[in-house]
Amino acid sequence: MRFSGRSAYGDLRLHRELLLRDYRDGAVAGLLAGTTLIVLFFVYDVLSFAPLATPDFLSGEFLGNEDPGGEYAPMLRTVRMVIFTFLHLAAFAFLGIALARLLHFAQLKKAVLAGALYGLTACTLLFGVSLQVSGTEMSAGGPGWPAVLVVNVAAGIVMVIYLRWAQGVEPSR
Repeated sequence: MRFSGRSAYGDLRLHRELLLRDYRDGAVAGLLAGTTLIVLFFVYDVLSFAPLATPDFLSGEFLGNEDPGGEYAPMLRTVRMVIFTFLHLAAFAFLGIALARLLHFAQLKKAVLAGALYGLTACTLLFGVSLQVSGTEMSAGGPGWPAVLVVNVAAGIVMVIYLRWAQGVEPSR
């Protein structure tokens, strides 16, 4: 039996602090990664001469693309894009927390390659499942799969870089 030199209460308190740190830092990392995706796709849309085309397409596909017509149609489209953006950022907060917990639990180094692989797999998997659940076809419009894969890799890298910065010094055990 290993004696940590602390009481059971001290060990429990340290575990709780590490858990809360992972939740906090992971959520922030995910929000930064989600925001990075928003900016990258905005730049992609601007370079394609179609600003906001990606969030308009994705929000329409995921939340319903019914056009009510009339004078309220632009406002309803904007509300739909805002709701989609909130859901997008919430999903990335979840992905960031999952990455922070994975790195901590598996005791993996916060390497850029690990972030890139996580972005490529976890972010793309969640996006793919979301497409399947909503019945959305990527070929119907919006960015193609190569763009999605590149920005998901970038998102994973952003998450791991933030986690490295935020959790640079591991607490003493």
